[in-house]
Order: sequence, then structure tokens, then C-alpha cells
Amino acid sequence: MKNLIEILGSTQLLLGINFDPDLLFEEKLTDELRGFMVLLRVIEEHLPHMELEGKRFGRPRYSDLPIFRACIAKHCFHIDRNNQLRQRLLSDSNLRRICGMNKIPSEATFSRRLTDFSKRCLPDIILARLIKQYHEDRMVCVIARDSTAIAARERPENKKKEIEPVKNKRGRPRKDEIREPKVEKRLHRQIRQPSAKSLKELNKDCAWGCKLNSQGNPQYWKGYKLHLDVSGFGIPISACVTGANVHDSQVAIPLEKITERRITHLYTMADAAYDVPELRNYIKAKNRIAVIDYNKRRRVDAPQLGLLEREQFKARTVVERANAHLKDHFLPTAIFVKGYQKVSFVLLLGVLCLAATKLIQSFLLPESVAIV
Repeated sequence: MKNLIEILGSTQLLLGINFDPDLLFEEKLTDELRGFMVLLRVIEEHLPHMELEGKRFGRPRYSDLPIFRACIAKHCFHIDRNNQLRQRLLSDSNLRRICGMNKIPSEATFSRRLTDFSKRCLPDIILARLIKQYHEDRMVCVIARDSTAIAARERPENKKKEIEPVKNKRGRPRKDEIREPKVEKRLHRQIRQPSAKSLKELNKDCAWGCKLNSQGNPQYWKGYKLHLDVSGFGIPISACVTGANVHDSQVAIPLEKITERRITHLYTMADAAYDVPELRNYIKAKNRIAVIDYNKRRRVDAPQLGLLEREQFKARTVVERANAHLKDHFLPTAIFVKGYQKVSFVLLLGVLCLAATKLIQSFLLPESVAIV
């Protein structure tokens, strides 16, 4: 079965190139490499200036652009480690030429450069530019929101038993009991805060997380959460990464603010984890419609979605398919880097590759590319 990049390459269309690209390479290009060239062409149109001023003394610095291309190839071809990436570049002269490399850097160079890229937040900057260009003067009907679990190989900041629910004492306090004064809820602050400040208040360290699976049983994992907003075509609009112990509702309002800056949409759809009145009120204040399932565990008398809302709610499955495509095609099978910055760079670079692929499918080659 062909993957997404092979499907792109098998169209034999390279977005305006009207000659056979095989003439530029030592060997015949495979469908995978052709698709990778299409992906690079879309992404690099929105790439910010990357080259830093080199030092006056010592060995010349490797150029940033070829290494960034190699990082994208790492996601497209499901390469998990830097040593495997080096071996692929050493053995594949066509990929080496596409990336623009005459000499292959060491594993340590790849690791250091990944740290530099993660500090500059390159994937999120490119994703914002991509979305604004292709959705300018367009109305997006549906935005679907959800999170997915990301397992990591780090020491968590909390313990597994700490994420079990703790029942609060009810009733008035005893005579000698002193309770802390109530502070303003985070969701109330997020309504008036900038989205960047709201996201900074959330935990970003590796942690134990728990959620109920489709059978209603608790499922634990150690790592992070990737929160994603996608359009009705499955195009990622905005994304962020938090620790696994951050509840989905705590990220909803900042994501809503980021998404509304990039596109104009009508409906926001989410599951019962996002059933908080602050989010519903914020969406209503922006003259949009919230189609959010009601959480029956919080209140016994929870209302039901209407017939029309239930039909509209079926469109929310697009975000679940986007998460599945992301994990199947553009994320490594295991996250070997450690620390929030590096993990966030790896995950958001995968989101960027998925967004570029979906934009090619929806806008550039809608009749030639059919991706399931």
C-alpha cells in the first residue's frame, strides 16, 4: 500500500516544473522522492530567513537549509534516529542532492542544529504562513479540536498515583480548619489573556497522563499531549504541545484564539472533554457556534445534543483521522529526543508536513491526488 508521499510523487506533477527531473539526478527518481520534492517546494515558499552569521575563525558552519530539509525527510521517510538519517543520506545520492548536501554532517551536528531550530519555533511560523496564504478570503465552515497522547522516553515530573482523581471535602470547614482562599479560575483568566501567555501557564514537562478509552476504561501513558485544530478537509490549522497531565479544556481557549487569527470559521466542534461554560461563552461572544458534546460525568441532568447538532457533530471525526494520519505517516514510531523544546519541534514538524500534504491535495492538485 502506498503512503502519502508516494501518492504525491506518482502524480508526475512537480508544481510548475515542465521538464523531466530525472535529468538532474544520477539515478531514476522514485515516487517517494518526487513526492518529497513537492512537499519541500510548498514548505520552502514560507520559510523564514534561517542562516545565522558565521564565526570569523574556525571551520565554516554547515548551512541551515540542507539540514532543515533533512529533518523534513526524517519525518517523511519514517526515520527515527540521526544515525539512521546519516546512513540514508550516505547511501541515497538522490536524497542527498535534493537536500543540497555535499558533505554529510555528524550526528552531533544534527542534534545541535535541532536544538537551534526548536528555539526559533520554525514549524509553527511556517504553518501560520501556509494557512494564512491558502485560506485568505476563504470561509472555513468547521474546525474540529482534539488531543492525542504522545509517549516519551523521559523521567516524568509526577507519579502515576498523583493523577488519580481526589474527592474534595464537602460542607463548611471545621472550627480549627483553615482553607485557602479561592483564586480566579484559569479559564476566566484565559478569556482576557493573550494566547501566548495562557499557554506559558500550562505544564510543558513530561508527565503521567490518563484518559478514558472508547470502552470507558482508564488508559495511562507517560509523555506529552499534542492538541490539534483541523478544518473540515483535515488541514491542521493550529497545534500546541503540553504535558500529558494537562486537561484538554485548559488548552481550548488559547487554541481558539490562535485559530481565529489565522482563518475565519463558523463552527467549533469538540468532544465532552471541552464542555466548559467559559469556552462556550467565548465562542458565542465571537458570533460563532459551539457544537460540543455535553459531559454526563459532571452533571446527571446534562442536556442532549439536538438532532441537527448530532448530524453536525459527525464532522468532528475529521480530527481523529488527522491524528491517525499524523501518527501513521509523519511522526516517528518512538520519540528519542528529550525536553519540551525538542519534543515540540519534532511533533510540530510532523504537523507541518501533514498540513502541506493536505494543502496540496485540497488546493494545488485536487483532481490528481486522492489521499484516503
